[in-house]
Amino acid sequence: MFLKGLFKDSSVFTQLLMLVIIAFLGLMTASFASAIFLMIKYGFSPEVISELTTNMIDNPDLLRNMQFFQVLGLFVFPAIICAWLFSDNYKTYLQIDTPIHFPVAGLTVLSILVAIPFLNFTYLLNQQMVFPEWMKGVEQWIMEMEQSQKEILEKVLYADNIGILLFNIAVICILTGIGEEFIFRGVLQNLFGKVIANHHLVIWVVAILFSAMHFQFYGFITRMLLGAYLGYLLYYTKNMWMPVLAHFANNCFSVVTYYIFQDSPEMMQKADTIGAGSTWWLSVASLSLFIFVFWQIKKYCNLNIMKEDVQ
Repeated sequence: MFLKGLFKDSSVFTQLLMLVIIAFLGLMTASFASAIFLMIKYGFSPEVISELTTNMIDNPDLLRNMQFFQVLGLFVFPAIICAWLFSDNYKTYLQIDTPIHFPVAGLTVLSILVAIPFLNFTYLLNQQMVFPEWMKGVEQWIMEMEQSQKEILEKVLYADNIGILLFNIAVICILTGIGEEFIFRGVLQNLFGKVIANHHLVIWVVAILFSAMHFQFYGFITRMLLGAYLGYLLYYTKNMWMPVLAHFANNCFSVVTYYIFQDSPEMMQKADTIGAGSTWWLSVASLSLFIFVFWQIKKYCNLNIMKEDVQ
């Protein structure tokens, strides 16, 4: 097959370099495809193009369309291409060909749902971090950048009809869940595992990169913890669809919650702070339930591995 396994014997550095190059080319291709799509949709005249470019941030439909192409170009296709180039079987490399155990799938979704108050607590705790006096300029810049990102995200998430909600679920929950997990847990966790013997270290290094790549300092801790959990899910289940499902559940909860409370800021604020303040005890209960559910996942997976070994 064309180029299949071409770089499977290359060094990890070479494969990481290939990943960066392919992701960059994917992003460029996505930008080009997005531009062509928008010109077909809105017209090819210089006036229209100028208006779209100038008012990009104020056009939610434009932002959604761009996000769709970017997720495909930056995450989904680069991950599949790299898996194809780095192995003889891209499905085995990404661990997407292993059987799905539905009890594990159910527990995976449950683990995310019970973890939400604890994740809320870590997010609000992260926001309390203060920079030293000599870095106040950097702190102000980060706060302004993240506020701008928040405003853009809210415009993308705002859905005045079910069609937009379904589109957001398709892109933000399904495609993003698949793309980011394929890249971080599928490719990067695989590559770092070749040079780092300790699987815990591999999982946490990738989790840190996963969080850092979102460029949101005041949500870094929460995303790092979530990334680590997704890494452990892959390690114990040996099935990429489990971290994808967990990623989907986490994003879907946020998208649907925003849709329900998008016109009620006070209710949205209450939903985002469950597990903090006077409800801090919910974060303790949340963490306890999460540990129990994750232990059940590990137990189920270990039992099935033992059965397979016996057979």
